[in-house]
Amino acid sequence: MSNVLVTGGAGFVGYHFSKKILDNNFSTIILDNLDDYYDIELKLKRLSLLGIDTSEIKYGKEQKSKMYKNLVFVRGDICDKELVENLFSKNNLDYVVHMAARSGARNSFSNPLEYIKNNVEGTTNILEIANRYNVKHFLFTSSSSVYGNMEENKDISELKPISLYGATKLSAEIIAETYAKSKKLPITISRLFSVYGPLGRPDGFIFKCIESIKNEISIELFNNGEMWRDFIYVKDVSEILFRILLSIPERGFKVYDVGSGKATKITEVLQILEEILGKKSIVKNISGSKNESIITKAHKELIYQNVNLEKVSDLKANLKDFLQTQKVY
Repeated sequence: MSNVLVTGGAGFVGYHFSKKILDNNFSTIILDNLDDYYDIELKLKRLSLLGIDTSEIKYGKEQKSKMYKNLVFVRGDICDKELVENLFSKNNLDYVVHMAARSGARNSFSNPLEYIKNNVEGTTNILEIANRYNVKHFLFTSSSSVYGNMEENKDISELKPISLYGATKLSAEIIAETYAKSKKLPITISRLFSVYGPLGRPDGFIFKCIESIKNEISIELFNNGEMWRDFIYVKDVSEILFRILLSIPERGFKVYDVGSGKATKITEVLQILEEILGKKSIVKNISGSKNESIITKAHKELIYQNVNLEKVSDLKANLKDFLQTQKVY
């Protein structure tokens, strides 16, 4: 049985990915600081669905799951060198999946030092310790925010983030690549695009659209709705990341875009949701944010190919599945 450390495993993608590897019999340690960037109760709910008794959570305490015998949860900070070192020394870790981060492009300039601490210093700490313990593969989930404003013909090597969040993720990518090439630590970077699905973050666009339509309240559309996103379902993200984890890069370093390769106008998403829910939305058009890209779209050259991309890009079918699955929670 392979041993995996998942940082940020109480987060949206972290939860779904952790469940994926647990169901495939990987021995898993989740490390998460349970910060309050959004409602902590949602993170606790995700952990409870993995069998963690959330009433017993204490900083640094290892808690075994009552559902998965191969899962341990630790509340802790990725910047805490002693705690992280202890996890590596006690467990013979084969893989590290580093998802922990201070998220959110729009608000990143409001607290820049917090973003730098978590996304740059924290990532460096995990990389340094993982390197010393010779893990087989280090998978780092980055973000499409590293690209900045994307045009249809933009070169894949052109990385110009327009938010501080994107800048910190790009900084972490550069540091990770340096470890891969100088220290020979096998590393894969996966740049996630607009992920949606059950138990998602409440500030996610699709989640906000669903809530606004259901509750008949207005939804704000930036740039008067003239924005395009590469939406990808969290179930597909988990499957892709799982396959990438097992595909150790031959040359020690690899970069993927984790998206559908299709940019969908946000007003089209709203129309699909109106059709599925049988209700009209109330739209409030507002000017764009300088920290928001007009278009995001995964580069075909960087997309992981060993999946059914036609299914991945079927937004309507995936939205229907999302709404049906969400009822369970």
